[in-house]
Amino acid sequence: MAIVSQFDRSMIEQFLKSTGLRYLRDSDGDFIVQFGFDVDRGNEMSVMLMASGNMGQIYAIYTESTTIIQPLDVERAIRMCNTWNTEKRWPKAYLRMRQDAGRSYGRIMLEGQLDLEKGIHQELLDDFTSTIIATSNAFWEWAHKEHGF
Repeated sequence: MAIVSQFDRSMIEQFLKSTGLRYLRDSDGDFIVQFGFDVDRGNEMSVMLMASGNMGQIYAIYTESTTIIQPLDVERAIRMCNTWNTEKRWPKAYLRMRQDAGRSYGRIMLEGQLDLEKGIHQELLDDFTSTIIATSNAFWEWAHKEHGF
């Protein structure tokens, strides 16, 4: 029987080591996994795995890709994210607008979050993490093949 433990970054690291995924750590101790260009996705993809919240009790996974949403495609991208969110459970998809040197563009963010204040067992954390990574990949394959992003 699995034992529920207090959530911390060591559980994320255990998942990454057990799956053989290569990762980087940022200055906060959170993790970044970078996936190279994939023809089916049409982009490179980065997955950030974090312990956030006041006490580090929120497990947050964010996925971002190299796909840039041009201003003329913003409405189409929003409709695409809304369709995904209506039809799929994970990950949540949304468009984040950015400014760089006076130029406006968008990036689609994918995310999954769990409040783990009461703890979690490693097997459930591993399953949730695998699900968010796999469905993030599926989102980008769908966006590329069906919507031209």
